[in-house]
Amino acid sequence: MPIRENYQTLINVAEKDLYVAKLIADSEKVYIEGACFHCQQCAEKALKAFLIFNKIDYDFIHNLEKLCNDCIILDDSFSYLFNHCLILNSYTPDTRYFDNSIIPEREMHEAIELAEEVLNFVKEKIGKE
Repeated sequence: MPIRENYQTLINVAEKDLYVAKLIADSEKVYIEGACFHCQQCAEKALKAFLIFNKIDYDFIHNLEKLCNDCIILDDSFSYLFNHCLILNSYTPDTRYFDNSIIPEREMHEAIELAEEVLNFVKEKIGKE
């Protein structure tokens, strides 16, 4: 399969996902599962950007555990993010259809912090190369 996107494009979209998650968290009517979904998407796009940066193609998946493992193969320091990815992986696209009461608000704030950390970690790695 050919490399599909430019890594910088995915970083930009990941930044937008994080921005949207923060907007949702700060809004008057909090849509918790929507914010958590955008956090998962932020991490997914950041990890895929790292793979593209390293000229590695990826499958069209939402599984952060697999994507993180693919990154660990390239750079074992990504093992630091593995637990972040396990947590964020629970907010796959299906969570958009859940009732807000299923995910506590504190988890939304944790998801935002984790997604931001994944994004910043990837941006630092890409910037170092």
